[in-house]
Amino acid sequence: MKAIRNIKESLGRRMLRKESAPARQRSGGNFNSAQKIGILYLDKDEAQYNLVRNYAKHLKDQFDVKHVHALGFVDLPAKKLPTYQTQILEASFFSREDVNWHFKPLKNVDNFIREEFDILIDLSGGNTVPLNYVLKLSMAKMKVGLAATRGDKYYDFMVNMGAEAPLDKFIEQLNLYLSNPKIK
Repeated sequence: MKAIRNIKESLGRRMLRKESAPARQRSGGNFNSAQKIGILYLDKDEAQYNLVRNYAKHLKDQFDVKHVHALGFVDLPAKKLPTYQTQILEASFFSREDVNWHFKPLKNVDNFIREEFDILIDLSGGNTVPLNYVLKLSMAKMKVGLAATRGDKYYDFMVNMGAEAPLDKFIEQLNLYLSNPKIK
């Protein structure tokens, strides 16, 4: 089964390369000037979900961001979703059942893609095909993520920490750079 999944992911990456990116208004910014921030994440466990949720709250409280919306990919069938995923406010998710055979998201992502976020933060690590589709097709003005990943060609701003950087350290570096009011 793992071999079949690897083939599907490889085909998904190929199909993603062929997908044309939408015309979007690009502009730089920082957390102090942002009104809407989007967060992409791979939901692996409750601890990671809580880290993302707390980070979204931190952005609202610390920088007075009006709207923070997180979109997570849960790599499980909908029937096996963890209970903490069913109690989400200002966040949404899509699961394995919401993607097609080559991992292109078909459901639960359209509104997120069309939203013109001031900043879109990819906390997934950039190597998840369904989230890379959302990242590429997003209308966000500025896309931020880790350098040296499969998603780095879609970013406007990259933090170079290596592809296996811990999520909390990546968030720390994002805060360091994007809280600087001189970055525009």
